[in-house]
Amino acid sequence: MQSQVKASVMEAIGETPVVRLGRLFRGANVVAKLEYMNPGGSIKDRMVRHMLRQRPADTTHVVESSSGNTGAALAMASAVLGLRCDVTVPRTTSTEKVRRIAAYGAEVHLCDPDDYHAAAERLVDEHGAHYLDQYCTPLNREAHYRDTGPELWRQLAGELDVFVCGVGSGGTISGIGRYLKEQNPRVRVIGVEPLHSSYRKLVTDAPADGSFSTVVEGVGKRQPSQSFDPSVVDDVVQVKDADALDWCRRLAREEGILAGGSSGCVAAGIAALLPKLQGQRIATVFPDSGAFYLSKYF
Repeated sequence: MQSQVKASVMEAIGETPVVRLGRLFRGANVVAKLEYMNPGGSIKDRMVRHMLRQRPADTTHVVESSSGNTGAALAMASAVLGLRCDVTVPRTTSTEKVRRIAAYGAEVHLCDPDDYHAAAERLVDEHGAHYLDQYCTPLNREAHYRDTGPELWRQLAGELDVFVCGVGSGGTISGIGRYLKEQNPRVRVIGVEPLHSSYRKLVTDAPADGSFSTVVEGVGKRQPSQSFDPSVVDDVVQVKDADALDWCRRLAREEGILAGGSSGCVAAGIAALLPKLQGQRIATVFPDSGAFYLSKYF
């Protein structure tokens, strides 16, 4: 009998389950990969693990700017690897996510929403630390091209027509989307974001139509991330905050899936798309847990 003991929580990342959303989307074939079942609580565990495998050998101090989940994944990994860790987050980040990062022993810096990236850069310059920089590095989408995409394809036995994904840093949809299209060029890749976010105008001919603001963490940007590859995305739909939060609550109450607001945003996007996707198999990923937003969304 082969031992199934993992060397650390870093080796427990991945192999998250895929479940059918048969109550919310009756009569349709919609499945979701539950990425909040990673040990750090989100899909960002995969990206951080991949990035840290590429870090300089002499790294002792890491810094990242994050809306919360990447910061928590990095803090968890830093605890395992014995690294000093600083994370900058917007002040609007949920209390649960801030406390989660700190619980791993990282130092959390609360910043103005327009300054948390620059604040991370200042820390890097001050301390000579290694900056992961998820919003600019190609390692973001590479992690999902090499890891999440192949895993999803295998779990679905290659049987899917449409991949729908929330767009935040842009790495998840870009990496998974590229992998899926290489396996089957007929697979459509559709992004979902809050109203007035910046990604739709990169993929469609829709003009920017207002200033961006959202209560949904983890999706949408005022300015597109360099980690986003529009060439693999066929369309982007936008969702109202109220609809995203309504579907977030419905996931919990009707499917027993306590997921975060970005998952609610994606579910609302799928609901809007379904009339045009009848008879097709739709797959998505739910990035994190609603347990990190109990004080904010529920």
